Amino acid sequence: MTLSVPYGRNQRVLNLPSGVHPQVLSARVEEAAAHPQAAIAQALLHPIGTPRLREIVQPGEQVAIIVNDVTRLVHSDWMLPLLLAELAAAGVADRDVFVVFATGTHRAHSQKEQEEILGPEIARRLRLYDHDAYDPGKLVMIGTTSRGTPVWINRRVFEADRVILTGEIIFHLIAGYSGGRKSLVPGVAGQETITRNHSLILDPHCEAGRLGGNPAHEDLMEACRLAPPDFLLNVILSSGGRLLKAVAGHYDLAHQAGCQFVDEVFRAEFDQPFDVVIASAGGFPLDIDLRQAHKGMENACRALGENGALLYFAECSEGSGSRACEEWASKFKTAVEMERELRKQFQIGAHKAYWLARLAEKHRIFLMSELPDALVRACRLTPCHDPDSTFAALLDEKGSTPRVAFIPSAGFILPCLSTGTPSSSAMRGETSDVVSSH
Repeated sequence: MTLSVPYGRNQRVLNLPSGVHPQVLSARVEEAAAHPQAAIAQALLHPIGTPRLREIVQPGEQVAIIVNDVTRLVHSDWMLPLLLAELAAAGVADRDVFVVFATGTHRAHSQKEQEEILGPEIARRLRLYDHDAYDPGKLVMIGTTSRGTPVWINRRVFEADRVILTGEIIFHLIAGYSGGRKSLVPGVAGQETITRNHSLILDPHCEAGRLGGNPAHEDLMEACRLAPPDFLLNVILSSGGRLLKAVAGHYDLAHQAGCQFVDEVFRAEFDQPFDVVIASAGGFPLDIDLRQAHKGMENACRALGENGALLYFAECSEGSGSRACEEWASKFKTAVEMERELRKQFQIGAHKAYWLARLAEKHRIFLMSELPDALVRACRLTPCHDPDSTFAALLDEKGSTPRVAFIPSAGFILPCLSTGTPSSSAMRGETSDVVSSH
């Protein structure tokens, strides 16, 4: 038997010893929309908690559309033409519409990347701007949250007459779920704002799949209410990039509806922890760098039992994605030391080194990637160059009947130990394209 494992823009093949049949943790079977843009148009026709977009905007108003950056799988090229059609129906001309890429603290885009995100035709029609979280001249301070987060956001966005958020909703390690308010903060927020909000990760209530009582989410919502967006369009995609659902309308109410759908589709239950988990971040862009690939690694480790081992596939074609992560991984020896320093002065990127160290101190993690071995080891992970041999050795180590799981797209899936009660989530899904028998 072989497994086809997503790796960058391609697949890697893992050969399994005879008799090994891993339990696949994947999304529930959901029929993708046959015509994605038609499904998105229906969401725009029936918004949640607001009138239609064409009833909100007025001719001559300046409209900012916030779009996710290249590290997210979103399909903005499906959404933008339909949003522009809605705006045109309200009498808003292209010259009054501009796009801001929600880069947060990530790098800027090349022109080619902007065109890939939006599609060449839309990229030519509109004014395009990369957000810069580090330039005070391009930011404006609009207030402070009750947790003391100073809220700086993109000046162009703040001065626009109307703001439209777009994005994708999946589980998020800090804020519970991506999408919604995250396009504004941290998407087009200042570095100080992003750093302060990220510092809340040290609270155990900041976790994937949680909104209520999650301090990071609550802080983001407070920040968002200081400059409330006028409209939201978010999508929920399969791990292969197919449209499962679109939600539109109020930036909070529509987002909540999308989060509920994500719960129904992407929570994967299991009855006992596993000895060995084989997992992929999900391929590009979920494994564009270690900073992004780590998210799926965290999810995958939720399925491991005590002394469990993870064989993780993440190409990381753009390296670690964070110089601070590399520096901290080399500078500190333990997660406790890193946490102590983070509590003194939080640093974006350094928190990734802390998270990796925390995982590696609990589980053995073997990483198949294009990263230098020295960097992988500095992050407390074990470099893997021969997945077949590594997996075979793990099986020998674990004994005659180890429990094995395969998570083809760990960036999407949230493994959850079953409570013994019926659930809409399960360990099932589209296994025909990832598992084959020979």
